[in-house]
Amino acid sequence: MFFSKRNRIIKRAVQKTVSEFSDRTPKIYEHLYYGAFDIAPQNLVIWYLFETDAELEAARKSGFCDELAEATIRNLSASGYPTDAFKFPDIDTANITFCNVPEEEQQDILHSHIYRKVMVSFTTKEDIDNKAHGDYRLYFQ
Repeated sequence: MFFSKRNRIIKRAVQKTVSEFSDRTPKIYEHLYYGAFDIAPQNLVIWYLFETDAELEAARKSGFCDELAEATIRNLSASGYPTDAFKFPDIDTANITFCNVPEEEQQDILHSHIYRKVMVSFTTKEDIDNKAHGDYRLYFQ
């Protein structure tokens, strides 16, 4: 199977990040990435999964998720991933209006436009099981 240079960079960077945090709790249960990063490097989403929702909440409160995201970006950059993929876009969000969109979803949409384009996200195996009966493909579409 052929893997592009970018795919190999991402895989190496994510594996390095996971190994850097291997002694931390809660444990990273699983990780994955996808996107059209060979077309444009900003089209990349990296997911770190914890086993339970309680573990994810603890990781968020302790700053573990923030540290994990920062280390991922640092390792991607150090591995040769294009730095333009991490730059802030020049978008004025003051004039964006939402209709019938829950507040949490509005924040997710704005976050994706305001912050770096490569996304590092977090979820749990428990959430995948509850919302998609364990079907990763369904959950992440």
